[in-house]
Amino acid sequence: MRTLRLAGEPVRHHQCTDCGYRYENVPEAYDEDGMLDGLAGIDALPEDDRDAMEGLIFLIIGSGTMIGGIELTSRSIADLVAEHGAPQSVMRGFAWPAHNWLLRRVKRFTSHLVAIDYGQWRVCFTVRRLSPVALR
Repeated sequence: MRTLRLAGEPVRHHQCTDCGYRYENVPEAYDEDGMLDGLAGIDALPEDDRDAMEGLIFLIIGSGTMIGGIELTSRSIADLVAEHGAPQSVMRGFAWPAHNWLLRRVKRFTSHLVAIDYGQWRVCFTVRRLSPVALR
């Protein structure tokens, strides 16, 4: 998946590199300085669920790094499975199931797309994790 950002627009357009399907997410949230706030997408969720969702996101990120920010999309998990194949893993032990797809693997890191199924919305973000490499 690649992200196309149109100049001057606060909307991200995504395109699958395999099938070419394009979809548009809800606008991203920017802070008062015009900088992207990576966790601002949580603000669109009901107030009662924000803390639990933030905790789940940080648990999934773990020792990795979030690339970009959190985005909400109305695409279903079935649409994501059709686009990216079966998820590499699914966490079902929390209030909302989290699906994980391997996007890229190189010698030093892996990138994963994570989609948390939150009813009407999917909370999506990309995580990059360093891969252990043996010393020579």
